[in-house]
Amino acid sequence: MQKPRILIVDDEEGARESLRMVLKPHYDACVAADGASALAVLQSGPPVALVLLDMRLPDIHGLDLLGRVQRLSPGTPVVVVTAVNETKPAVEAMKIGAVDYLTKPFDATEILRVVERELGQSAAPEFENIIGNSPAMRKVYALMRQLLPTDSTVLITGETGTGKELVARALHNYGPRKAGPFVPMHCATVPSELLESELFGHERGSFTGAMQRRIGVFESANGGTLFLDEIGEMPLVTQTKLLRAIQEREIRRVGGQDTIRIDVRLICATNRNLADEVRTGRFREDLFYRINVVPVALPPLRERTEDIPQLVMHFAQRVAKELDRPVPEFTAEAMEVAKRYPWPGNARELEHIIERLLVTAYAPRIGAEQLALGPLQPRPRPAAVSECTVNAYSNHGVPYMPQIGPEVGEMDLTLWTETVERKAITEALRRTGGVITEAARLLKVTRRILRYKMDKLGIAVTSQETVPPAGAQAIQQPPAQS
Repeated sequence: MQKPRILIVDDEEGARESLRMVLKPHYDACVAADGASALAVLQSGPPVALVLLDMRLPDIHGLDLLGRVQRLSPGTPVVVVTAVNETKPAVEAMKIGAVDYLTKPFDATEILRVVERELGQSAAPEFENIIGNSPAMRKVYALMRQLLPTDSTVLITGETGTGKELVARALHNYGPRKAGPFVPMHCATVPSELLESELFGHERGSFTGAMQRRIGVFESANGGTLFLDEIGEMPLVTQTKLLRAIQEREIRRVGGQDTIRIDVRLICATNRNLADEVRTGRFREDLFYRINVVPVALPPLRERTEDIPQLVMHFAQRVAKELDRPVPEFTAEAMEVAKRYPWPGNARELEHIIERLLVTAYAPRIGAEQLALGPLQPRPRPAAVSECTVNAYSNHGVPYMPQIGPEVGEMDLTLWTETVERKAITEALRRTGGVITEAARLLKVTRRILRYKMDKLGIAVTSQETVPPAGAQAIQQPPAQS
């Protein structure tokens, strides 16, 4: 079996050779003395699994080279190397994409640990953020590799939370249109009366509220990839117009007279069985055949349980890094419980559980009892209720949990949780005049955790718009992501 190739970039010969000797027994270690040589290695020869990058180089600054490596070889982990008293550049590098940093003088055990960890969590290093090395996922990777050089239309199927958008982004990022835009649209979150405008755009005055021209997602994705998520939720009347756009490769804005040529790669996704939808008359058969050129089926997490430990560590490392905390240890019992749980929400549910543990109940060692996964058998769905929208706050400013009715579709715990968290945080900021320390005290969390949540949810306090008045808004259906 061929050893993974490690590229060592350092202008100091002694440092290069020391690293090479440490890695040589386990990896195919190659060296470069400057940035230009490193780029030449990446552009020719076998693929590089990981880069060890010194920050001080004679021709290119380490941060600049990091950006060029990421553009040239997306998904390849980069570990930066710095002197003990020069960790600031390494921290800056991690902010823009480096996965870790090492300090000089080197500790051989630490070098191997970092490299093993990064390669261990990159079972398919060419596909960033897609984690797993189970037989089921290896089949997905093999199909994706066949699709990379093509411009074929793809239909990605799988349950909610299996990572359909991650696959779509990977097909774009490593495909022939990677220099163009990737434009996602979640069909289930757009009201049916606005779908046509969202897809094709509209002219000023074309309908009430159309105060100015709007460019739709087809035009926005020109030269790149358009990702239509949950296409099975699209009404039949819109399906007809979408089919025409695909067939004719042209669109017309709502209220417009001119046709506009489009050049996009189309990737669609659904958690429904579209063949069944066609049989029941809810999905057009001709559109189904148009978008189902190359089907990619993603397995649910319960069918690839051997990937769960790797996913657990991937999520834990990411959240711990964002919170500036050590990565906790998970006991063998905890991993076994996680592998036995059915994960109805798939990898997204697992990610949410790990984030909750690190944010609200952090412990250096996590056992089965801390996971609190409940019954290890699938639970029946609760009876549907008739209303799906309630006020975000009671008269006392306490967020209600939204009720979900049959018209909403599948429940998504992560997205509903984010909706409620966003409401609670903006209310706390409103009450405290935007003072984050006071808002954290009100919410009974640390300032660091509040800042982490604000960054994750995209909440800022730079304008009044980000801190709405209490009781003024209703929770809307959150985006149904894959």
